[in-house]
Amino acid sequence: MLRKTIRLHPMISFSLRFIVVHVLTYIGFGIFFMLVSKYFEYFSQDPVFNALMKPSDALSVRMAPVVQIFRGAFLALAIYPFREVFNRRPSGWIHLFVLLFVFSSIGSVITGPGSIEGFLYTRFPFNPVIGYPEIALQMFVFSCGSVVGKEKRQLRLLTRRYERRKNYAICRTFSTNSFYL
Repeated sequence: MLRKTIRLHPMISFSLRFIVVHVLTYIGFGIFFMLVSKYFEYFSQDPVFNALMKPSDALSVRMAPVVQIFRGAFLALAIYPFREVFNRRPSGWIHLFVLLFVFSSIGSVITGPGSIEGFLYTRFPFNPVIGYPEIALQMFVFSCGSVVGKEKRQLRLLTRRYERRKNYAICRTFSTNSFYL
């Protein structure tokens, strides 16, 4: 019953795929960069970040992976109308990467660190080593994971259609030629 509903509504399958890939990349890259870059140490030592950022043991920080399910759903709903741009083009994943990277980091309208608004209106120290590598790699893997699998499936479907048509044409040719013999 659930599979039938998902097949009937492409928005559901798109959203589920989008959410799963988003949550997995968020958790994977978040843990990796948290350990490698030592974010919480950096935030506690910098006076600006120390005043703004919550400690690592705060409940909301520990709930972040669960909340990403809802964030992934919101992003999926926003991108769904434009899915053909990403899924039908060979370079669709690059378009998705650029869109997500620019809107979620550099071009974000929230005055966060690393954004143009944050640079203009806040005293956040700009350190491109903190944040940008994680965002860029997460968005890169997310974009590939969201689109590349779709391209392979579409290529398989096109190959099957081509094979069927080729086989039909061969059968039709032989059946027509045998009529004349």
